[in-house]
Amino acid sequence: SKPTDRPYPSMAMSSATLRYVPQGAVSLSSDAPGWSIAKEKDEQTKGPTCWKCKGMCFLPLQKKQKLMLQKVSLVNKSDAATDDSSTTITTHQQHNQRTCPVCKGKGHLPIRSKYLQSQTESGVITSRRRRPKMWKEFGHIPPAVQAMLLASSDGLMREKNNGSENDDATKTMMDHSISFLSLASGCDDDYDTKRKDVSVIIPSSENGSNQQLPQWLPSNPGEQLCNLVGRWRILQRVASHRWTTDDLVTAYVAASTFVSSRRSNNSSTNNNEGEKATIRYLDLGTGNASVLQMATWYLLSSLQNADCQLEAVGVEARSEAVGLARRSLSFNLGAVEHKGRVYTGGLDSSSTDAVPMDNDVRIVQGDFRDLVSLSSTNSNGGSSSSSNVEEGKDDDSWTMESVASKRYDLITGTPPYFRVDFTSSNQSAGNKKATAEASSSSNNDEVITSAIIQQGGMPTSMQSAPARCEFRGGIEAYCLTASAMLSPRGQFVVCENWLNNDRVWKGAEEAGLAIEYVLPVMGKVGRGNLFAVYVMKKKSKEHGSKIYDEVQESKVRPPLIVRGENGKWTKGYEEVMGNMSIPMV
Repeated sequence: SKPTDRPYPSMAMSSATLRYVPQGAVSLSSDAPGWSIAKEKDEQTKGPTCWKCKGMCFLPLQKKQKLMLQKVSLVNKSDAATDDSSTTITTHQQHNQRTCPVCKGKGHLPIRSKYLQSQTESGVITSRRRRPKMWKEFGHIPPAVQAMLLASSDGLMREKNNGSENDDATKTMMDHSISFLSLASGCDDDYDTKRKDVSVIIPSSENGSNQQLPQWLPSNPGEQLCNLVGRWRILQRVASHRWTTDDLVTAYVAASTFVSSRRSNNSSTNNNEGEKATIRYLDLGTGNASVLQMATWYLLSSLQNADCQLEAVGVEARSEAVGLARRSLSFNLGAVEHKGRVYTGGLDSSSTDAVPMDNDVRIVQGDFRDLVSLSSTNSNGGSSSSSNVEEGKDDDSWTMESVASKRYDLITGTPPYFRVDFTSSNQSAGNKKATAEASSSSNNDEVITSAIIQQGGMPTSMQSAPARCEFRGGIEAYCLTASAMLSPRGQFVVCENWLNNDRVWKGAEEAGLAIEYVLPVMGKVGRGNLFAVYVMKKKSKEHGSKIYDEVQESKVRPPLIVRGENGKWTKGYEEVMGNMSIPMV
């Protein structure tokens, strides 16, 4: 079947229920519209609607409970005839109901207690990973790490290592921040047998300083600057949305497949002689930008000295995730001025000629589904050599319109896996529930009133909910958007829950995409597949018209197994980690 004119025809299920959060103002009205039922400030500990009772507080009695209730009723009738005391039967039992054991009859779950506790705790720079003897991170080095390494080699950053506090008021906030980073990183000879975990807590006094803090410093409660790949780090919140194996494998498959294809074809994305080729990369629903940053790290580390430049952008609707992602990028790619020198990042290579390619990596806030309609109005067509947006390093200089005006050589996505049903009301229509037509509109008066998960349990962390559950579209939306934004020879790499495998194939077909190959991922040997990574391209005549099941079977590779029977990493997964500069300990 061919795509219809309506971007997401399956979004509305009935007049009472919406399949996804509608596009438009309502999509950006909250990071997770409908997730919490809290209405007042004193209800901020109220989390999502209970997944067990769907917010009804009660459940039907089980068969055994019904039989027991019938016996109690008979006993009560007998006791009433003899004027004896009878057993009390509640009103809800009389209506064959029992209190929900999950929410204890409240209709909602509490916000994750670990998250609430973290809001009273200072930010942390986590300890550098333990690593085998003689193992060293490779690849692109962030500017802040460059500054730290040079300062350490000059013997300027070891005051606190010796147990003495540095109260020198002349030191800048960058001096203190580099010092904290140095403490967490330790020495290069601190290997697994010697290394102690030294996570550095950021003193609250630093937060109250009049000096401007580096954006990447975890200065807010509950924040952690964590290890990502190589020497790159990522800002995350405790007990909230954090990067996972899904992200790592997706980023590795996407970046390694792209680099391999580029090298084998000796391809160039620009045709103008004398100009640097521009590799354009788009990450849909980027979240905290874990996949965007891991794939970018791989591209910068692998395509050194290449006559090309990288232009990458992540699109994300959640405001908190956008803020964290931008601050992470400021650590990994933002210039650092320290001790009179400016550091811009580089490559950890024995070759003095190794130079990373120029890069421009941004985060744009928006609902990625809007790119479909925005791209259709773009007069530049599908050329990957469309003109750059206006110059300037501020993310605000990039808009959803400028993102949609380009075509991309690489697109990645890690869609949420689990279905959620939404109800909404229209404030200008007497608080009536939305109709099916309203679900596909961008009505500014529309409000999501509830989000009820239909598969598993809704996360009790607000930021984790849209990352795991289908708030703003599932795999079908990712395929449709990728198809609209890909360059003619572009590559789309996406992961999906293995239970949704059929949805991926159908979504790709409807979006005009052809699946090149599928890499299933198994958590432990002997168990079923957890998820799979799919590599797609735009359909062409050469893809033919084989039978659906026959095509599926021929393109599914042997699974990547994460852990063996002994619980340790398998050689296949160690290869992934090793290529992403993550030590295998």
